[in-house]
Amino acid sequence: MNRHIACILKSLWVLTQLLTSTSQAQDTPCCVAHAGVGCMNQECSDTICQLDPFCCSLAWDERCAMEAGVLCDSCRATSACEVPLADVQELTMCELDVPVVCAAQEDIRTLIPDLKFGGRAWSTQTSRDVDWFEIYLDSPQLLSIELWTQGSIGVVILDDQCPPTTLAEGVDGCSSITQACVPAGITRVVVRSLLFENISCEDDRSLYTIRTSLSPCTLDRLVNDRCDMALPIGVGETYTDTTNATTEPTWIASSCDEGAGLAFTHDAWFNFTANSSGIFQVNTCLAPTFDSRLAVYMNCGGDLLACSDDACEDNGASCEFQLNCGATAFIRVGGWGSGGPITLSITPVSTISCTCPADLDGSGEVDSSDVALCLMELGSQSSFIDLDGDGEVSSGDLALILLSTGACNSEPMN
Repeated sequence: MNRHIACILKSLWVLTQLLTSTSQAQDTPCCVAHAGVGCMNQECSDTICQLDPFCCSLAWDERCAMEAGVLCDSCRATSACEVPLADVQELTMCELDVPVVCAAQEDIRTLIPDLKFGGRAWSTQTSRDVDWFEIYLDSPQLLSIELWTQGSIGVVILDDQCPPTTLAEGVDGCSSITQACVPAGITRVVVRSLLFENISCEDDRSLYTIRTSLSPCTLDRLVNDRCDMALPIGVGETYTDTTNATTEPTWIASSCDEGAGLAFTHDAWFNFTANSSGIFQVNTCLAPTFDSRLAVYMNCGGDLLACSDDACEDNGASCEFQLNCGATAFIRVGGWGSGGPITLSITPVSTISCTCPADLDGSGEVDSSDVALCLMELGSQSSFIDLDGDGEVSSGDLALILLSTGACNSEPMN
């Protein structure tokens, strides 16, 4: 793409995003996942869409609904209300303390969709009631738990492991909805007091009713949608599809502007751990389907190592970064306005073995070629050939190479 045209197009795209940043609120509650964009409460819709543009560009999915449950007052109404009469009441004697980590089989009630289950979640200064439920599903489903309560009682959706993994956590409300797209098999639900204070079974604040509903899972999010969810990759080619990736507001340096701005959208994340020490190249040059962009960080949220926009033909990106043995870099791949199928390639450019540092050319043997490389760099500050760590390539490094001559499975001499 001609760089001037690319700059104009990308600037127009950024302007369009700014002009359309206000969400398109629909007639659907913000606490409920749906196929459209935005939700019925404009203030909540704008808040969530600023945080998570996916909710106003592709779909208001279960993650958008969960974000609304935490951030929007419209999903956190806790004023006094009438708690619906339950179809099934809990059998556990009130104020009987039960395990809070992994429930015993007799303490778990089976949830039935659209049936209301009721109970009381008491608490003391040092303990609180925990009521366990579970549901078995033949296929992945969007599990929604609607809660009615006048007190500070919350819902957690868990897997069936012990200790369990939290899949979603809701807030108190009348009513509030906690949702998660759960896998086939057993999923557990916990209802418990959010407080550690004296709330007895006779107190109306301990009363709750929940109702379960199931629906198809909405558009899949990437499992590596954020830096803290980065997938491990190694040297070679990795295929991914960033179509459904959200845009993470991670900083990118002004030096990364190659003439088309700093827009970085629909990003996916990978982590790469070096098994050798030196310079590596990462690129998206293999037939990209959209104008891609790359950034490499030493950690999530800072320490940018490298970046690239239009470094190879057909809108591919390519950059080099340096890592020492065992260090990890976080690689961010995205675009300036869209996502799509793409291949991420990582290749060593100039590296030395972690176990055989005197093998400068990576041949598996320390020989005359490595001696020649050292002689060429005498007097320089090349960190890869400075084997004795004195700050420059010198006769001491040459001596170490000569003493290590032979196959790399032999230990270098000191």
